Amino acid sequence: MAQPGAVDIGQLSLEQLNSLKQEHESTIQDLSSKHEAMRASELRLKESRKALEALKDAEGQRMLVPLTQSLYVPGEVKDSDQVLVDIGTGYYLEKSAQGATDLIDRRLDVVTKLEANVQTVVDQKQQNLETIIMMMQFKMQQIQARKEALDKQQTDTA
Repeated sequence: MAQPGAVDIGQLSLEQLNSLKQEHESTIQDLSSKHEAMRASELRLKESRKALEALKDAEGQRMLVPLTQSLYVPGEVKDSDQVLVDIGTGYYLEKSAQGATDLIDRRLDVVTKLEANVQTVVDQKQQNLETIIMMMQFKMQQIQARKEALDKQQTDTA
């Protein structure tokens, strides 16, 4: 039984199939881009968790504090249990190291689940795209066969 909103691609014209193919290709590209962004976010969160682990033993140590990606100032860790956590759009929360780790773990869990969901959708769209391409090839073969039959019929009658 067909799913609600499902289209019987066998009933579509070649032009409609081509349009559907382009739509699927665009969607796959967009979703793949989002998947890559989620993957990068996942890697940043894992890196942050490692940094928090390293911070536990850093009290009193000197280090370089980044002001920008290429500008640093010397600093010293005064309290390794209190950190500022970027919660987005320029807002920061002061958290204990354990609270920050818990927040990172929750975010990591959400990002990982979203990443898996997006990958599932990409895989399904890819399967749909392959089906559309196969149907387009089938329809083009039918058109070619009809053309050849018509040409043969015209040469036989001539």
